[in-house]
Amino acid sequence: MQNNNEHSGSKSFRKFFQEKGYYIVLFLCILAVGISGYIFVSSAVSEKNSLNEETMSVATNATVPSGQTPSKTPAQSGSNTTSAGSTDASVSTGAMSSGDEAVREAAASIRVWPVTGQTLSGYSMDKLSFNQTMQDWRTHDGVDLLAAQGATVAAACAGTVTAVYDDEYLGTTVVIAHDGGYTTQYSNLAAMPTVAAGDTVAAGDIIGAVGATALLEAGEEPHLHFSVYQNGTPVDPADFID
Repeated sequence: MQNNNEHSGSKSFRKFFQEKGYYIVLFLCILAVGISGYIFVSSAVSEKNSLNEETMSVATNATVPSGQTPSKTPAQSGSNTTSAGSTDASVSTGAMSSGDEAVREAAASIRVWPVTGQTLSGYSMDKLSFNQTMQDWRTHDGVDLLAAQGATVAAACAGTVTAVYDDEYLGTTVVIAHDGGYTTQYSNLAAMPTVAAGDTVAAGDIIGAVGATALLEAGEEPHLHFSVYQNGTPVDPADFID
C-alpha cells in the first residue's frame, strides 16, 4: 500500500514538472538575469564612486609648463612686498650712510678760534715784531690771544692729536693734525692738558687751559700762543679760520 502511494506521488511530481517545467525554467532564467543585472549595476556604481574619489584626490599643485610664469597668489604678493620693503630699507640705509659721510665732512671743515680773546701780538713772518719779554725784534709765527689764566682752550678744527710736550721757549704745547696738510699748535698752556697723542678731536673740543709756561712770552698778559702750519710752513691763523 505504501509503495503504491510513493509511486503515485512520484508520478504526480513528474506530471507536474512536465506541465509546469517550462514556467519554472523561465522563472529561474529571469531570476538569474535579475541577479546578474543587479551585480552588474552594483559593480558599475562602485567603479564610478571609486573614480570620483580618485578624481577628488588629485593634487592641486599643477606643474607649470616650461616658458610660462605662474600668476602670484596674494601670499606671494605679500612676500614680494616685504622684499621690496627690504630693498627700500637698504636704499634708506645707503642714503643715511651718505648723509653721515656728508655730516662728517662738514664737521671736518668747521674751524673755530681756540679762545675768544683779543689779539695781543699778530702773525708776522714777513716783517719783524717787537717781543716784550726779550725786548727785541723778531718774527712771530702765530698769534697771541688774550685770555684769563685757566680759561679753556678748544681745538680749532677736527683732527688727531700728534704731540703733547713741554717746549723750551713756548711752554706746554699741544699739536693737532688736520685734513689738507694743516697742523695747529697751542702753546703757553697750563700743565697737564686734557688730551694725549693719538686722541681724535672735533672742532670746539676742550684740549687744555691757558697757563703761564712760555718763557719766551712771559712778559705779556695771560694768553694763548696759537700757530697754524700747512705742510710744515707757517700760515696766518686768521686765513685758516676764516
